[in-house]
Amino acid sequence: MRRCDYFNHHNRLTFKTRHNLKSVKVALVGNPNVGKTALINALTKGNFTVGNFPGVTVEKKEGKAKIDGKEVVFVDLPGIYSLQPRSIDEKIARDFLIKDKPDLILNVINATNLERNLYLTLELTDFGIPMIIVLNMVDAAKKKGFEIDKDRLSKVLGVPVVETVANRGIGIDELKREILRGGVKPKKLGKSFKEKVEIAEKIAREVVKVVERRVNLSELLDEVFMDKHLGIPIFLSLMWMVFVFTYDVAQPIVDLLDETFSYVSEIISSKNGLIYSLIGEGVVSGVGSVLTFLPNIAFLFIALSILELSGYMPRGVYLMDGIMSRFGLSGRSIVPLIMGFGCNVPAVMATRSIEDEKIRLATILVTPFMSCSARLPIYVLFVGAFFPKSGSAVMMFMYLLGIVVAFVSALVFRKTVLKGEAEYVMELPQYMIPNVREVLMLTWNRVKHFLEKAGTVILIMSIVLWYIMRFPSSEIEKSYAGMIGNAIRPFFSPIGWDYRIVLALMMGFVAKEVVVETIGMMNVDISTILTPYQALAFMIFTLLYIPCFATLAAIKAEAGTKWTVFSVIYSFTIAYLLAFIVKEVGSWLA
Repeated sequence: MRRCDYFNHHNRLTFKTRHNLKSVKVALVGNPNVGKTALINALTKGNFTVGNFPGVTVEKKEGKAKIDGKEVVFVDLPGIYSLQPRSIDEKIARDFLIKDKPDLILNVINATNLERNLYLTLELTDFGIPMIIVLNMVDAAKKKGFEIDKDRLSKVLGVPVVETVANRGIGIDELKREILRGGVKPKKLGKSFKEKVEIAEKIAREVVKVVERRVNLSELLDEVFMDKHLGIPIFLSLMWMVFVFTYDVAQPIVDLLDETFSYVSEIISSKNGLIYSLIGEGVVSGVGSVLTFLPNIAFLFIALSILELSGYMPRGVYLMDGIMSRFGLSGRSIVPLIMGFGCNVPAVMATRSIEDEKIRLATILVTPFMSCSARLPIYVLFVGAFFPKSGSAVMMFMYLLGIVVAFVSALVFRKTVLKGEAEYVMELPQYMIPNVREVLMLTWNRVKHFLEKAGTVILIMSIVLWYIMRFPSSEIEKSYAGMIGNAIRPFFSPIGWDYRIVLALMMGFVAKEVVVETIGMMNVDISTILTPYQALAFMIFTLLYIPCFATLAAIKAEAGTKWTVFSVIYSFTIAYLLAFIVKEVGSWLA
């Protein structure tokens, strides 16, 4: 009988009787950056799905695997440092362990930082659930010059300990064998927070052996990347490279998809009949408006996955935290805000990395104020018509205005509706070369989530838009869309816009580029119906008003209906007030 059988043979037999059930549920629990994603990839061979925990927007990974003919369901819980229900991640993890009662816990530990990880381990012992310690990244620990006595650690905690290097598949077969054996109910060690901290420190001193203290590559890289003078410029440079990769490199594919769907839509729509019009202008254009975003989203998540899995992203987040905290945000907020300059849809989705729910919501709400590339055609059209001599200055003003409104709004939200203080704790992982398969799997699951959540909404709204522009007449002025434009025009009369400008704004709800397309379809000479200050007010309004349908769909998927409605009302109010002020100041100066 192996040693692990000796210290808790009864618990193993109890678990084996559970194997008669249809499947075994295993929870992966650990600190952030311990390699749980790599582990679930290795255990399931990428056979996992990404969704949300019921009632919240926190990402949930769930995968299935057959181990010796037995179905095992793995649930990857959010990365946490403790099980005290102070944050939404901690509450989700604690509730899952109490209510769902998994058959086994895989407590994933980063071998390079045993002491910090052990505090969570000691908290897990209180649940009385069979457990296996997965000592991950042992190769990185050896490179740092120390080793962990896994047998001693197993004896102290009373549970099996398996060494792994998950991103290389090392130790996975042994771990699968231990999973089939069922784990062991751990010893309960320590009652209070203070006791558990002291015990964790004692265990770490007892089982960690320093073989040879070495200056490793991670420490050398941090001398540069974390430098107080060079750190932030390097981070911003890398983010710019991500921006270029996400939008410029992907642009030829985006253009090809856009032209393809436009061509197919035109061919189908050219045939007589409402069915052809519905399919061409509604369904094909609707699906096309979703798939046109796909290259940007895929490239974005490839770049972010590489930065995350390499260990650099947590360092960039740490560097920016001091600046962002002055506006009630965290360092993690900087990535979505930067991505917002390209497209607000993937930017909203990128907020998933923000652990604090209130900061995440604040970031989601202000991200649409970043001037996305879809607004650029509007700026170009109006600058060329009204401000040809100072075009670059006006363009820069628009981008800076979006940043100012976003940061001021974030500060207001964090002082009012999203008030609260967030503790920001971060462990910096070791640098490593990302596994290509892991990058691709992580990217695919995120892209698939976008297609499932945002795509359906966009398709429905595109069909609705087709209907109101097509009936009761195909002429825009006589269609329901034209009627709506005339009906709401009085609301914008204080700013001096007629129904054609109002109609263009309404069409911009679908996508901001449609504003220019609508003006072109109506053959409107904007220089004859607007003053320069009315034109500037229009540009400001299109910068700040209701996000496009795709962005609203992403906000709904990430934050829920209530915050989507709030985003619509707040952004529209801010846009109207600033546009009115600009028009009024202009009329005084004229």
